[in-house]
Parts: sequence; C-alpha cells; structure tokens
Amino acid sequence: MKAAVLHEVNKPLVIEDVSLQKPGPREVLIRTTVAGLCHSDLHFMEGLYPHPLPAVLGHESAGVVEQVGSDVTYVKPGDHVVTCLSVFCGTCDNCSTGRPVLAPTPR
Repeated sequence: MKAAVLHEVNKPLVIEDVSLQKPGPREVLIRTTVAGLCHSDLHFMEGLYPHPLPAVLGHESAGVVEQVGSDVTYVKPGDHVVTCLSVFCGTCDNCSTGRPVLAPTPR
C-alpha cells in the first residue's frame, strides 16, 4: 500500500509502498479511503514533536475496519470509521454517547 512517509525532519514526505503487519492486541487495521495531514503532522515534520523515523503521517482519516487486534472490542471488521488524534476514556457516558471531548478523565 502507498503511504506518505517522513524520513527526515524538515524534508518533504515521500510517497512510497509500505508493508503492514497484523494488528497488535490494541490496534486496528483500516482500509483508508481518505486521509488528511493536519497541523499536528506539521509538528512532526518540523521536529517539534520528536518521534522515531521513518513515520507514516496522516492520522485524520476515514475508512473501513479490515482487522482488529485481540483486545479491541469497540469496532469490528466492516465498521466505517473516522480517526483523529484525541484522547478519551471510551467508557464513560459522554464517550459512549458520542461526546468524547467531554470525558472527565482521559485514560
């Protein structure tokens, strides 16, 4: 599959083929249909958020769940999902009713 890969800080992303492993226990494999690079990605590209490289950017995306890891219970293969970089507990009333931004304590 193709991905935008950051190899060096302050250098252009490289579109290249990457291979994937099966999802780990708390991971989800998504067949991405659209993805965007946002300001958070720019921070990685500029080195403001240090991260091991190479790295695939584009955490804001939409697609369909292909596989789930052994500990994943909140989505299943075939579910349509939207991803974003946010922290939420996933279990409180706010999270379970679609208002994760109001979760009292991220976990």
